[in-house]
Amino acid sequence: MKNRNVTGIVVAIIYSIVLYGILIEAPPGKVPQTPSWAFLMIPFGAIAIQALFDFVIKYDFFKEKK
Repeated sequence: MKNRNVTGIVVAIIYSIVLYGILIEAPPGKVPQTPSWAFLMIPFGAIAIQALFDFVIKYDFFKEKK
């Protein structure tokens, strides 16, 4: 398996949890009125964040090189 950037994985997981919380938020007693395509932003955003940390930033805050 490729040596993955742990920072990108952590940021993508945090992004997914926060965005899901925002998308399902609604006033008490109401059904969330989000379009069905809005939930596709979760995996696409996580993939974009992971690619950004793997190919552009290339610095891992959790795996310090000695």
